[in-house]
Amino acid sequence: MRKIALGMAALIAVAFVVPSYGAMDRPAKEDPAILLVVFGTSYPEAQAAYENIERVYREEFSQAEVRIAFTSDFIRRKLLDRDNVTIDNPLTALAHLNDEGYTNVVVQSLHVIPGEEFHDLANIVESVRGIEGKFGFLNLVLGEPLLMNLEDYRNVSRALASQFEQNTTGTERTPHSSPRDAGQMAVIFMGHGTEHSANSAYSQMANILAEDHENVFLGTVEGYPGYDEVLASLNESGVKKARLIPFMVVAGDHALNDLTGNESESWKSMLEKEGFEIDYNLLGMGENDGIVEIFVGHTKEAFAKFK
Repeated sequence: MRKIALGMAALIAVAFVVPSYGAMDRPAKEDPAILLVVFGTSYPEAQAAYENIERVYREEFSQAEVRIAFTSDFIRRKLLDRDNVTIDNPLTALAHLNDEGYTNVVVQSLHVIPGEEFHDLANIVESVRGIEGKFGFLNLVLGEPLLMNLEDYRNVSRALASQFEQNTTGTERTPHSSPRDAGQMAVIFMGHGTEHSANSAYSQMANILAEDHENVFLGTVEGYPGYDEVLASLNESGVKKARLIPFMVVAGDHALNDLTGNESESWKSMLEKEGFEIDYNLLGMGENDGIVEIFVGHTKEAFAKFK
């Protein structure tokens, strides 16, 4: 344990001291900063979700500096190698903000559930918050992910309803009006899923969606409920059509391949084999302003904790 603690201390020292040569007496900025933290995606068409989130945040927090960081080193390296685009990880992004004189920062998680990724981010924020003196922050607060309390689940259920009546075609992300007959067409959301205990959030979300809407089901790629549970609910409902929608902030790899891909093991292919008529709406939740406003609410709660 001591070796691990020393390793973290060394990492923080490198991140916060090395970039600050030549800026040791930097003036503190009065305006706050918001660091949006996501897993990341390398799909150009999926970037629309992040662009929309940043747009909403700049409108809602016009006095704040808004930046984004990716937690996935694989995605960050891929973007650098393929597109020559550099995106910070959360620790590096905080170091840059510190070096530029930002002393009041909200780190806003854009994760769906408080799973492993969120807790890794919380550890970073807690560690950096412990730094005192001129290399520390006056306020450094973590904003909660999408699903943290019952009100969040209810708000998400309401916000998603607008996507029930739209579809997209091919890899196009432009939604078209396509009203559904709830007695004839189900809506199926696919979430990521995880081995972390926070996976239970998906079951709660599935139950609330089922309470609020007719024939709306939620499953996950890597957790419970999964495809088999969704299929059982579909068969019980008696519908013959289904609209597939990603329950993910960004409609990236899982949405394009596991959900709507033409491979035999995609949900689309398996459901078609079962005799269902399938269409889909490939908008990520980050493209839904109602969902983004829930994140914005968590950010405002974080700002309210400033000293």
